[in-house]
Formats: sequence, structure tokens, C-alpha cells
Amino acid sequence: MLPPTLLHLRARASSGDLDALTALGRRLLLGDGVPAAPQEGVACLNQAASRGHPEATALHALLAAFGVLRPRSLADAVTCLRRAAALGWTPAREELQLLLRGGTDVNVAGLTAAPAPRIVSESPRIRVFERFATAAECDWLIERGRHNLRRALVYRRDADGHEASESRTNTESDYTFGNASVLLALLRDRIAAAADIATDHFEVAKLLHYEPGQEFKPHGDFQETTTPTLAREVERRGQRVATFLVYLNDDYEGGETDFPRIHFRYKGARGDALLFFNVDAAGRPDFNTIHAGAPTTRGEKWLFSQWVRGRPV
Repeated sequence: MLPPTLLHLRARASSGDLDALTALGRRLLLGDGVPAAPQEGVACLNQAASRGHPEATALHALLAAFGVLRPRSLADAVTCLRRAAALGWTPAREELQLLLRGGTDVNVAGLTAAPAPRIVSESPRIRVFERFATAAECDWLIERGRHNLRRALVYRRDADGHEASESRTNTESDYTFGNASVLLALLRDRIAAAADIATDHFEVAKLLHYEPGQEFKPHGDFQETTTPTLAREVERRGQRVATFLVYLNDDYEGGETDFPRIHFRYKGARGDALLFFNVDAAGRPDFNTIHAGAPTTRGEKWLFSQWVRGRPV
């Protein structure tokens, strides 16, 4: 039996209420309190967007940006975002201003191009990208994720899933479809260009937050296959071959990313990025990439984190 709220939404949507049709589509797409029905949800959003509903049009931009049940097209995403802004959808207007960067047209090629790297090390492979993201993009990413923060977890070694650990005391949130944006899709393409790995190898991107004293003690981002559980994880999803970090602020003290085995510590300025490959040329875990998120001694630290797998996720 359908929940009463969903029945009510369906009735309003059937009567031509575009707000209800959009809300219904969003909930069906995300499985928000109801069994997920992505195809029906997308159909509802498409119908509402075709009739000029601003929020549905903005959501249609996301479907195009991430290729959800349709071919991926950044050009179509930008067109839909422009339409939603013209229809008066304030979040679309704000996001469009970010993408325009003071110009009159969205330069998709420019927004997805990565700056030249500075080579820090070849063994392990570590690269720094200065001014990878603008200050406005950094602020946008913080605001999109800060309201869903939760305790950051680590992989369990003895069973599927994750658990809290005293080795990791910071918080995090996921950039899922519910808080994604066209800007996020463009940023992921920029990361793909920097790492030379397609976005379909990317895990869900995360916002990492450290308050004073919080830390992530030395660890490797690769998956060791020392237990049956971890071996199954690598078999199912592939090895985590690379890590890409964008430093979203720099008004704090401490908080360096520390690679103790190679005596390298890094604290990026706002918008700088760090790429390191967690495996060697043969695809084996590279223990020289063991690193720590040192605790801040003053102020909060915000990071955008993108883990990359060795095969499509």
C-alpha cells in the first residue's frame, strides 16, 4: 500500500499541480520515504519541466549533467540551468553566476580543464594543482554539503560495511543527487582530466570537515586484501587507485596532509588540489602513500575528497 503522503502527491499531480508533480518525481527518483522508481520519477520531472516548472527544469539539468537515465550532456545541462534561472529558480541563478565567472557564456571546456600539475614525487606518484578551484566554487561546495555532516567512518575488516574508529574523528557528508549540482559534474570532469581517469571510476564525492583536535591518523586509502571481507570489496568494486583532494579553505592552523614515510607534508591554499596514486605501476598497494589528516590547532578545515577506483564503479 502506498504511503498517504504519496497518494496525496499523486492525486495533486494528476490534477495538474506542477509543484506536486515535481515533488513526486524527486521522491520517486531518490526513494525518499517511498520505494525508488527512478524511471517514473524522471518521467514526472520531464513532464513538469516541459510545462515550465522552474525546479523541475533545474533537476532536469542535473539529470543531463550526470547522465541519469539519459545520455550525459553538459551542454544540455547548462541549457536547462539557464532555462531554470530564467524561470526564476534562485538556486539556478546563483549557480549560473558561478559558471559564468563574470562572462556572458558558460565555457564548458574551460570549466573542465585542469591546470598543469607540479610534480612532488614519482614514487609514490604525487601531484599538486595550484588554483584548481576558484574561491567561489570552494564556498559553494562547502554550503552544498555542510548541512548533512555525520561522523566519518572506516571500512570494517571482519564484515561488510563501515564503522566508527578512534583513528578517525572528523565528520563528512556525501554529494549525492539530492545535493549535487551542475558545478559538481563539471568539477568531477576537471578531476578526471587531472588524473587521466574517467568519471565512471569515481566513488561518491565527499565533503570532509575537521574541527580543532579532530584528525585521521596514518592510513592508506588503498584496500588491503588481508581479510575475506576486504578481498570481496576489491573484487566487487576494484582497488581504490587514487585520491584527489581539493582544499576548500585555508583560514586554520595545523591540519596538514602528512605522508610520514616520505617526509612530505602539504597544506594547500584555498582552491589548491592534491592528487596521489595509492598503487604502484603494477597496481599493488603503495605503502609509501600512507598518510594522515593532522588535527587543526585553530579553526575549521574543509576538504573536497574524490576517491577513484581501478575500474568503473
